[in-house]
Amino acid sequence: MKLTDIVVKNLVKHGRYTDDQTKGLHLWIKDVAKKYWILRYTHQGKRHGLSLGAYPEVSLRLAREKALQARNALLNGINPIEERIQAKKPTQPSENVLFGDFALAYIETMRPKWRNTKHGDQWANTVSAYANPVIGQLPVDQIDTHHILAILEPIWLTKPETASRLRGRLQQILTAAIVRKLRPAFNPAAWDGHLAALLPSRRTSDRHHAALPFGEVPLFIALLRDTDSLSALALEFCILNVNRTNL
Repeated sequence: MKLTDIVVKNLVKHGRYTDDQTKGLHLWIKDVAKKYWILRYTHQGKRHGLSLGAYPEVSLRLAREKALQARNALLNGINPIEERIQAKKPTQPSENVLFGDFALAYIETMRPKWRNTKHGDQWANTVSAYANPVIGQLPVDQIDTHHILAILEPIWLTKPETASRLRGRLQQILTAAIVRKLRPAFNPAAWDGHLAALLPSRRTSDRHHAALPFGEVPLFIALLRDTDSLSALALEFCILNVNRTNL
């Protein structure tokens, strides 16, 4: 249905009315005096209904704005209902939550999610080696762009793969801190529209890489099979089938 302010005001029949302009937004009417905004969405394969408030306290325009905010959270992998629950929980003052402690707790919380147990160790090792010397003893709400650059710039061109993964891990850790209301809703480790404008493009070379000695191939294949990534599987496929990567 095409919902407008006048249409919403005059609707009296019991039922659920779908907004044609906002995905998942519904107006539920139980009786003339009880109209509620509900956002229906799917997160990790499960259906959810998020209450956005009652009409007329929440107007059509405000309901659409709230629905858009919730969908932006979903795009960042955040369940809006869980975010609301966390927001209502009392939190430890941010000045007492140091990045090093928060990062370690986050990694331990996420370990069950990772199939490869070594994945968590990789997170912990890179954060400990590169991030903690700079921001480990800083409260999470004091970390800003110049801190992230101080971590990444020394290795951005010399260790590009490590630097890229580290940046992504810092972004996820700080996103968790934002959700827990431990820092402002600004992520200094975000790439699009932020670090992409501050860090140089990585150097590329037209020179061919040196070939791996044949006798070391079995060990290299074993290392690939111990790496939980699609790129490792693709490289093993190319090696075993003697394929070129540009074919």
